[in-house]
Amino acid sequence: MTGDGLLTKFAATITFDRYEDIRAALFDPDLSRTFDKRSYEEGNIRAGIVSIQHGAVHRARRRVENTQFRADVLRLYERELFPKVMDDLLDRLIDSDRVDLFPIGEMLSVVLAARRAGVEYDAASLDDLRALVRLVDAFSQGAAILDARDPNAVRTLVRDAYEEFETRFVRPAWRRRAEAIARLRRGEITEGELPHDILTVLLLHREDPSLELGDERRVVREVATYLQGGTHTSAQTLVNALDAMFERPDAGRLLERVASDPLFAQRVIQETLRLRPTTPKARRRAEADTEVAGVRIPKDAQVVLDFAAGNRDPDVFGPTADDFDPDRPLPPNVPRWGLSFGAGPHQCPGRAVGAGFPVPAEFVVDDDHVYGLVALELRSVARRGVRPDPERAPERDLRTARFTRWLHYYVRFDRSATAVG
Repeated sequence: MTGDGLLTKFAATITFDRYEDIRAALFDPDLSRTFDKRSYEEGNIRAGIVSIQHGAVHRARRRVENTQFRADVLRLYERELFPKVMDDLLDRLIDSDRVDLFPIGEMLSVVLAARRAGVEYDAASLDDLRALVRLVDAFSQGAAILDARDPNAVRTLVRDAYEEFETRFVRPAWRRRAEAIARLRRGEITEGELPHDILTVLLLHREDPSLELGDERRVVREVATYLQGGTHTSAQTLVNALDAMFERPDAGRLLERVASDPLFAQRVIQETLRLRPTTPKARRRAEADTEVAGVRIPKDAQVVLDFAAGNRDPDVFGPTADDFDPDRPLPPNVPRWGLSFGAGPHQCPGRAVGAGFPVPAEFVVDDDHVYGLVALELRSVARRGVRPDPERAPERDLRTARFTRWLHYYVRFDRSATAVG
């Protein structure tokens, strides 16, 4: 530790790779997502966002932002808002029998991620959607900066992306929401008449000092975080699900089940998330001396949580833990996605958006169930007769060490297949 309080090296590096040990670490209040000030304060491209806040500020932000992830809102998106948008977009984007599916997945996901975040765009313009996807790609590189091949290039890219995002998409939406909030405070409208999105709740509660949103750039970064989280993870999971099925000798049968059974499609997504978490490893810093699973952790130690290994723990997922098996039996209270959405105070707030509600053993679907938007995307793509492209190999995203990320994923479609029904 230097005299100015900057952390120059970790006191120790400790790795957990067993499921229960990782869960224990995720619930430890002394393990923080906020690393040293060089990485997360001084010039940090993600400074102040909810996902790396710790303690009281994190709790305050989550309290107001979690209102956008209530079950009734999820059902509205899944049953009314998304299906028509999804099928219309797929009809426009699958314009031949050979396409790159990854950017299509991003464009499908960015539509509702933008709506939930509070970002406005021209719904008739594919150019606006492509611009949002390009910005999401930059934000995603920022989110993975600890695994980046060239961190300085990522910082420059993300700073430029924030500037464009604020000018082109956030400020116009900000002005309209600020006007609506002013009308609310004059008693001209009710709170129920405000837009239902992250930007609105941030502006509505911005004067609350516990949120620490006085810096306008923090609001922009927070909105970008929800746009990125709702887009990139969904697109990667869609592609990873298909890739996992294509590797199986019974891929055709699996795709037929996906096309006909939404619950099976959901299980495929959740099993994919278990085996291919979009964040294979997470890191924490010890804010104080602590102990996890009998291991003493000194202050300023780096704690590495190997989600990819924990999700394959045979003590939890059985002797076939490495196999892709959407019908896998599980112990009670173990989610099919394993640790891929985290746990404890930093558990991903949008987990039900992408993966739906948990699907325990002997589950019977009722009218309240949410399948998750990625399962709907997977099912719609399967119904269009998707299959691998034998002439063009998919390309992984080599800008990061995260092995579950794709840059391009080429597929073919059977144009005679039934698109929807």
